[in-house]
Amino acid sequence: MTPHQTIAVAARLVAIWLAIYVARTAPSLFREAAKENDMSFTAVIAASTALMVLLILCLWLFPRTVARGLLSSDRIGPDEPSSPDIWFAVGCALIGIWMIVPAITSIIYNLSILFAAQRTPELDTSELRVSWIYYLSEIAFGFWLLLGARGARKLFWWARSTGR
Repeated sequence: MTPHQTIAVAARLVAIWLAIYVARTAPSLFREAAKENDMSFTAVIAASTALMVLLILCLWLFPRTVARGLLSSDRIGPDEPSSPDIWFAVGCALIGIWMIVPAITSIIYNLSILFAAQRTPELDTSELRVSWIYYLSEIAFGFWLLLGARGARKLFWWARSTGR
């Protein structure tokens, strides 16, 4: 399997995971909005849910476009087997995507809670504000892995060759 095919499969797996996540969390958000009886809160939830569904459809329908965007498209299929460095880079990119997607969805969820807290002052949002540091650092680390992770590759090869 070529690296482009691997990324395309991973994009579809992310789309499936994200669809399950949206299907699991959207009803509870809409239920909370109905309790508040706030149309602007409902509109924000509907817009964010529609945005997530659009992202899911893009990932599902255009996985090769995602792969070409993440990897260079000089040659779509290699003539010879890929080197371990290329597979390690693909693995780092997959782990990076896997870290970024849940962090972004958690930030969107926290934004909706903060939006509801503006309307209902008795909600405690102190823990949400601290979690932003965690999610933003997770996104930063995920992008580092996604965009190359040369330091991780050097560390991996050093650890692998140590003790020989």
